[in-house]
Amino acid sequence: MTYLITGVTGQLGSAILEKVSETVAKEDIAVLVRSQEKGQAFAQAGYEVRVGDFSDQAKLVENFKGIDRLMFVSSAPGQEVTREQQHRNVLAAAKEAGVSALVYTSISNGDKSSAILAPDHIVTEALIKASGISYKILRNDWYIENEADIIASAQKDGFFYHAGGSGKVGWALRREYGYAAANALTGDFDSNAVYELAGDLHTYADLAKALSTILGKEVEARGISSQEYRQSLAQAGLPEPVQAIVAGIQDDIANHQLEVSHSDFEALLGHAPLDLVESLKEIIG
Repeated sequence: MTYLITGVTGQLGSAILEKVSETVAKEDIAVLVRSQEKGQAFAQAGYEVRVGDFSDQAKLVENFKGIDRLMFVSSAPGQEVTREQQHRNVLAAAKEAGVSALVYTSISNGDKSSAILAPDHIVTEALIKASGISYKILRNDWYIENEADIIASAQKDGFFYHAGGSGKVGWALRREYGYAAANALTGDFDSNAVYELAGDLHTYADLAKALSTILGKEVEARGISSQEYRQSLAQAGLPEPVQAIVAGIQDDIANHQLEVSHSDFEALLGHAPLDLVESLKEIIG
């Protein structure tokens, strides 16, 4: 059985690689990187390095030859080649190369989501289901690491701003999402499956309370309007496309787009993910 893992230079992909390597021999694992330079450390560690990226479908066909299972970590939005087109390239190449099974990282509530980041995932999920390749789709909620700015503000000033209203988020550590993905990749593919993955649901007020517990001082979550939040991003000097995504995610949270009715996280991870306090402790160190 041969495996190829994408996104290994990122935090999610590196966690997946780490976990897969616990049960799969390195000689059976290939990694996809954008350049030989980026692949040096992986080659030195004993992994097969394949150089390519999602924008080049023909090259991807070569990258995927001889691979049984593909760990398809979704690409980042906002690149020169659109994420939708990149994902189309991956799936067309995987099918042509004869990949038998894949795991894909999607978004909470998948094809029912109206979140700002959802459209590309909706298209990709549909393409996967029509591809004929055995699949597991992992609908990941929100990484607690994405709240780094809030955590830093709480540590410094004892408060943070948000525009998420009373919306709830299934925050969990990125590495836990990675470990769950690794288990999906190395597990049985007896039937196609879609997994909703989320930690316990919490509001930003809950996050402030958890930070208060850890820091030993009162932390206040200050809710502001979506317009005020966008203005603060502009004042901070963020490029307009980044402003749109960051503010859009806050709108999604306020509109309950990251709330899930159930989670398969514990079953796929093999144990319950860390609770909010313990997750924050790991980040703060």
